[in-house]
Amino acid sequence: MGSKNIRVQVIILFLLILANFIAQIPYYFHLYYNPNNLLAQAKGGLIMLFVLAAFLLASTLLFKRRALGYWLMLIFLAVEFLFYLWNTLGEVIHGFGLFFHLNNPDLLLRAVFAIGYYELICLWIFSRLVTP
Repeated sequence: MGSKNIRVQVIILFLLILANFIAQIPYYFHLYYNPNNLLAQAKGGLIMLFVLAAFLLASTLLFKRRALGYWLMLIFLAVEFLFYLWNTLGEVIHGFGLFFHLNNPDLLLRAVFAIGYYELICLWIFSRLVTP
């Protein structure tokens, strides 16, 4: 992260991904929380905590300008991009249309999916900027 421009872009991307993690909390409670099945709840929560820990580790190393941080972040961003791309293509393949979730009348769901779609686009743009 030698230039100030790329550093600012990395900070913006970091904040966007962090906002996405934060948005997942009310989204999860709104759609999936079931107090009668705590084992299933713990499984999803542990997976999300693992992904958050991987993101924070990659971010910390990247901000410290370590080569490992760059590669971990690149892997994280690639996996996240593919996840969102897979979901978006699945919507289209099954006939729901591109960005179908933005038509949801539930404001919380619309906001979470808007963040996800925005992140998908930003990840693609960012990957074009940082890869050689």
